[in-house]
Amino acid sequence: MGDLLVKQQLVDATGMFERGGMIDHNGHCSARRDEASFYINSGASVRGALTINDIVADNLDGDLVEGTSRPPLEFHIHSEVYRARADVHAVMHTHPQWSTFLTMTGTPYKPVYAQGVLLGDIPVMDTPLSVNTKTMGERLAATLGSGPAVLLKAHGAVTVGSDVVEACVLAAYLEENSHRQYMAMQIGDPYLFTEDEQRACREKLRSATLFKKTWDHYRSKL
Repeated sequence: MGDLLVKQQLVDATGMFERGGMIDHNGHCSARRDEASFYINSGASVRGALTINDIVADNLDGDLVEGTSRPPLEFHIHSEVYRARADVHAVMHTHPQWSTFLTMTGTPYKPVYAQGVLLGDIPVMDTPLSVNTKTMGERLAATLGSGPAVLLKAHGAVTVGSDVVEACVLAAYLEENSHRQYMAMQIGDPYLFTEDEQRACREKLRSATLFKKTWDHYRSKL
């Protein structure tokens, strides 16, 4: 995939998140550039008005290798995940509403929505502080483990994927499941998918074709 297309995907993902209320003046999306560097929106960029000119490239130590603006202070989220996970080619850090409500109250994320099953049991990094040091980034990567997502207590969420589309769509699924879980809890105990139902969802819904369909749905709203 060409560099310009990847940069445009990062711009589009950021726009979708901003319009969906999942990021505001902060939040960042990245894509692996090569084994030693990644693309990410600059820290100073206005998320709702992002263009490909706001996408910079940094090595895993945070040094600029392309562009003139500094990366976000939390670039360690991205660099340490890329360092730990060769299978990850995109990382999304969002500040969503509904899943953050769950972590504020210590309520575990539960599978109440078919696509939400794809996130599995999401671990929580038990600190609301900014992930702005290498040590914090390493801790986040360790908490993430081999899974697709990690929640940051009273802070936000991180999702990863084999490409920008997958990582972005998983972030959307996480927040939709959290919204439904939160709203159902206002009435009673929400129905949780059984192990057999979860297995069926994973078999049927984890596909590049369906990820692209969801991506196209949200992108059409830009």
